[in-house]
Parts: sequence; C-alpha cells; structure tokens
Amino acid sequence: MLEESLLRILACPQDRTPLHTSGEAVVCEQGHRFALEQGVPVFTEDPRREPVPLNLPPCPQLHGGDAKSGAIDPFVNDWIVNTNGNLYWRVRGRLPRYPIPDWPFGSGGGKLLLDIGCSWGRWCISAARAGFRPIGIDVHIDALAAAVRVSHQLYAPSQFLCGNADVLPLQSHSIDCVFSYSVLQHIDKGEVLRIFREIARVLKPGGCCLMQLPNTLGPLSFVQQLKRGFREAKPGTFEMRYWSRKTIRESLRDVGLRNIKFHTDGFFSQNPQLSDLDFLTPAGKLVVLTSYAGRKAANALPVLTRVADSLWIEAQAPSAKQ
Repeated sequence: MLEESLLRILACPQDRTPLHTSGEAVVCEQGHRFALEQGVPVFTEDPRREPVPLNLPPCPQLHGGDAKSGAIDPFVNDWIVNTNGNLYWRVRGRLPRYPIPDWPFGSGGGKLLLDIGCSWGRWCISAARAGFRPIGIDVHIDALAAAVRVSHQLYAPSQFLCGNADVLPLQSHSIDCVFSYSVLQHIDKGEVLRIFREIARVLKPGGCCLMQLPNTLGPLSFVQQLKRGFREAKPGTFEMRYWSRKTIRESLRDVGLRNIKFHTDGFFSQNPQLSDLDFLTPAGKLVVLTSYAGRKAANALPVLTRVADSLWIEAQAPSAKQ
C-alpha cells in the first residue's frame, strides 16, 4: 500500500489531477489508471524490464553478506558495475556489504527529497540516514523492486515511483529537495532540459536541487572527449554527455532556478566514493584517494572546481516573496 503522505503529493502525469488508490492501481479524477507492481506505482507506458544486465557477461557467482545486513540482494550484486562504475568490477557478484555512500550535504531534518534515477536506492538510503524522507524515481522497474527490498532490509524508510523524469508524477511545489547523481549525463541534453523544467516545477518555494554532472573541462573528461573526436553523444545511447558550467548555469536560470553554485565532486572519476575503498583494486584506490585530495584542494582553492571532472551543482527555487 502507498503511504498516505506520498499519495497526497502524487499527480497524474497526463493531466496533473490528484490520484487515489483503487485495488492494485492508482487512478486520477479523469480515469487514467496506473498499475502497482510490488507496491510501486508505474507511471510510464514503457517501464524498463531488465532483471539482469544485458550489456555485461553473465555473473556466475552471486553471493555475499555480513552479520549486520544479511545477504546482499542479487540485483545489486549483478548490477554494481552499471550503477556504480567500472571501479567496481572486482566485487561484481561478491559484494561484502552494500555500497551506501556518505551523504555529502547536511542533515535532512525530515524534509522530502526526490532522487531522480535512483536505481536500487543507494542514495535514497544515504539520504534517509541523513534525516530526509526520500522518494526515488526511475524507469527501471526491476531496480525499483530491489530498492524496495534493500531499503526494508537496511531499515531506511524510502518510497519509490516508476516513471519518466521529464514528466514527474508529482504536484507542483510539493518537494523540498531534488537530488540526482550519475544519471543525467547518460540522457540526451534536450530531455535533461525538460527534466530541469520539471525540477523547477515540483520544488517548493525556496527548495533546493543538488545534481552531479561531468565537467567539459575536467582532465579525464577532456581525454574521453578527445577519444571520440569531440562529437556529441549519439542520441538514445548511454554515452557520456559533458556539460560546461556556462551551459548548466544558463539552463537552470532559464527554468527559474537561482543561487546556482558549483562544488567539486571529484577528479579522474565520475563516481569517487571514499567510503568504498575496501571494494577497489590498488589502482582504483589510487584514483579515489587522488580524487579526494583534489576535492580537498578545491575546497581551499575554489578556482580548481573549474577543472574538476565531476561537479556538484546546487540551485534554489525562488522563495514565495521573490
């Protein structure tokens, strides 16, 4: 069953009218009906159904666990490279624990947070531990089923929706904070601009968004762009899209977001998690430790953020008085 607090802020993606439950579905005032699968409402006509990663070879060993969290969910074990990056090849199928990142920006204080592209919920769990009330959205229904299982397993209350980020099934001005990590760079830029518009719509007055994107001027970013001749990513593919600070700032201002700030997430990687050093090869550890040193240097000397490979972008919706 959907929690009443979630149902109050849901809106039909087709006509923006409120929703109510009806058996194993949610229904809007105009009669549009959306199925519930394992407690997750499905707001897209074409949810991604891919229980095992088709771009990777089969994983012969799926095991792992520890005394505190129990067995590792098979979906997470199998998908870890796709969701966390190439540094995690060593532990695919043999995760000793869940790779839950440290929350990077303050405590939640009970605020409602939307995680766009949440996959199996690692950042939702991180946000819940920091005091937020997370809602994760993704088009991958199998990932969301895993997110439900893992968030229950780790006692990190979170709620999940299956839908498209450029047509969020939420009422306007209903969310305190919107978050996204290692997602938007894999989406065509035109669609990302529509996502920015939706983020601005659902944020409460004075609400904030926090997103990660790859920086065009980062050293690793430059090398990767050079390898493909500085062409744009092919439409509809998983290829990386690189963003300049100027384009990000202009795009967010165009949708009405303000107080735009850039912070360094890391160098030489798009997913440098210091909390996961025990998962990595010596070379992987070196990348993450170097990235962390670069981030510390950028905190002391902000001009270095201009050449970081991975950026945090912080922005705010105008307050009611503005």
